[in-house]
Amino acid sequence: MNRVHRAVWWTLPSLLCLALYWYGLKCWFAQDDFAWLSLHFDVQDLKGLWRNLFTPMAQGTIRFLSERGFFLLFYWLFGMDALPYRIFVFATQVANLVLLASVARRLTGSRLAGFAAPVLWMANSALATPMAWSSSYNQILCAFFLLLSFHLFLRHIETGRWSYYWWQWAAFLAGFGALELNVVYPALAFSYALLCARRQMLKTLPMFGVSILYAALHRYVAPSATGVYTMYWDRSILQTLRIYTEWTMGTTRLDVVGFEQMKLATFAAWVLVAALAAFVVWKIYRRDLLALFFVSWYVLVLSPLLPLRDHMTTYYVTIPAIGLSMLAAWALAEASRSAIWIRIISFGLAAIYLAAAIPLARAETRWHYDRSHAVRDLMLGAQRAREIHPRQAIVVSGVSNDVFWATFPDGAFRTVGVENIYVSPVAYQRQRIEEHPEIQDITEFFLPSAILLRALDRGDAVVYDAAGGRLRNITTQYSFVLGASKVEEPRFLDVGNPLFSKQLGTGWYPPDGTIRWMGPRAEVRLGGPVATGQSLHLLGHAPQELFQNGTVRLTVDINSRELANFQLGPDNVDFELAVPLPSDLKGTGAISLVLAVSRTWSAQGDGRMISLAFGKIFIR
Repeated sequence: MNRVHRAVWWTLPSLLCLALYWYGLKCWFAQDDFAWLSLHFDVQDLKGLWRNLFTPMAQGTIRFLSERGFFLLFYWLFGMDALPYRIFVFATQVANLVLLASVARRLTGSRLAGFAAPVLWMANSALATPMAWSSSYNQILCAFFLLLSFHLFLRHIETGRWSYYWWQWAAFLAGFGALELNVVYPALAFSYALLCARRQMLKTLPMFGVSILYAALHRYVAPSATGVYTMYWDRSILQTLRIYTEWTMGTTRLDVVGFEQMKLATFAAWVLVAALAAFVVWKIYRRDLLALFFVSWYVLVLSPLLPLRDHMTTYYVTIPAIGLSMLAAWALAEASRSAIWIRIISFGLAAIYLAAAIPLARAETRWHYDRSHAVRDLMLGAQRAREIHPRQAIVVSGVSNDVFWATFPDGAFRTVGVENIYVSPVAYQRQRIEEHPEIQDITEFFLPSAILLRALDRGDAVVYDAAGGRLRNITTQYSFVLGASKVEEPRFLDVGNPLFSKQLGTGWYPPDGTIRWMGPRAEVRLGGPVATGQSLHLLGHAPQELFQNGTVRLTVDINSRELANFQLGPDNVDFELAVPLPSDLKGTGAISLVLAVSRTWSAQGDGRMISLAFGKIFIR
């Protein structure tokens, strides 16, 4: 192989990756990106930096490299300019493709397999999200550490040099900063040693101790799995494996690009699976167990995700797909030296895979690009609106479902200095923004009609239309339309927000940040429940000093009758209380609540007799 051929062999997969995911390079931020971008607000010193890097968050994760360190460093260097973030993601992926080419060539002894493996993996549509969304950089970085660790293990086996072995350990340990999936590396190394290099098996065993220790630590710090993160250890694991396998083949998701013959697409996926299985069986018959290692890569890396029956995500097959890409590349290399009919079938199947994967990857990447730029337009428009209206609440209408979920729930506007921003209730009703209570309650992001109408009358709010991309002030028109419509009492109160003050009766002190303190007794007015089975929710805070003489009683009266009686103690400093509402209240236009607390407390020098502070009170 001359220099030109060698250069093409190493660089062409990366150039193809750049061409395929070009729009991913130009994506802006969305969703979880804003939570990570907001970390810098809490980093004022080394203690704050340490806390934000290593405190468990989001299901107990401690991804100090792929999420926290990545976003903190790049925000410090580049702020909200997304391009440097995206360039770094692409650079890491180029390193992955180079490593994969080297690993595949070393394992199979075939240059064709070494070239085809990164091409097949790069084309897989599972990579569209990691290549377009900065928050899923953890997939790309974890793949880097797994490939680098295994590459160094192979180099140690080839050369006998212990420096490679210890560098493998360094890469393995660093991988825990990228993604929890890194725990599978010892199993990957052991699987290869067992099947192909048995003299190396003992060298892989110490790493199991590290993975077990990490898994135990993660289980200890992670909250109990609930909702979509509940793990199911039953027969559903096989169903989840089947779906992930179909997604890996790519054809079963062609409905995204308008393909309607989904039975044919599913059949094509299983034809591809059957072809790979036949190649594995043939290799086992020939007593070449390397094919089993490639299958084990897929199964071992995917196995921690299989119990998550209700949280299946297409990009979760990004790293497992590496194993099947190497297997398919080796099959193509073997077919190239076989009979003509085998070559035709093998390369024809590869063409089917690429014909499905590439359009799907391009379509999903373009979707991420379009969404992120719609998010940018909304946020920069809101930033400009805040400059024009520094004290008013900003209400946006015409927000699409995708843009809403990519901004509001993750506190996106905080990153551009915009607080007190809401979605209009009309947008909620007409645009049909989807609710996902298993992820987050979105009620607080919609300013109730009654609250908005009062705010508009007082000049405390402005309304902008976001439907056209660029924000347009429609306050006058919107006030007229809203004033002519039927306005109901709000069923959601942001107690600390001055906009909701009219819903509060006697007994409340002025707002204190995002909360409001009450004395021994306080009154609230809410819209009544619209359906049977709804409950009243009280989210609040109690000072620890309130419990110096024991528990306190919180009584809730509704329309002059007692609804609930709660006993609060030291474990209820931050509380969320819920009580079912009587069925006879259904359809009631308005209800009156009276909250009474059995004891108050006064801080030295404060003068106020306070009991509890409330943030949110709502019916759901």
